[in-house]
Amino acid sequence: MLMRLMVTIFFLIVSSHVFAGTGYEVTVETDEETKSYMVVFGGGRLFEQHTGFDPETRKFVYLRWLRAEEPPKPVAKIWNHDTGEIIQLFKFPNTKNPLPIIPSIKAMKVCPFTGSKELKAIPRLAID
Repeated sequence: MLMRLMVTIFFLIVSSHVFAGTGYEVTVETDEETKSYMVVFGGGRLFEQHTGFDPETRKFVYLRWLRAEEPPKPVAKIWNHDTGEIIQLFKFPNTKNPLPIIPSIKAMKVCPFTGSKELKAIPRLAID
């Protein structure tokens, strides 16, 4: 009986984190300034989202869809001559040009505002 209860609790804990997204506070310190901003990766229980950065508006943008729906399809693909990989581009709301997705906070290696590679990301928001 105790084992069943422990297994049930384990699956409840794991399943509650399966769909969760996370909002990060990213801080970058340069010689001139300290910049801090929020960026969100992942969706909630009912929706999923892609995260991108629009260099024209200098804002993070989000493409959301319900989990019950088909995910958005890329509108274009480009070849990265440096790595040989194919990069998919998506049309984000209120952006002029299609953008690549940023899959996670770990994939974001450079601050889009300062160009610094010294990012400090702290999880601040859980989305469920």
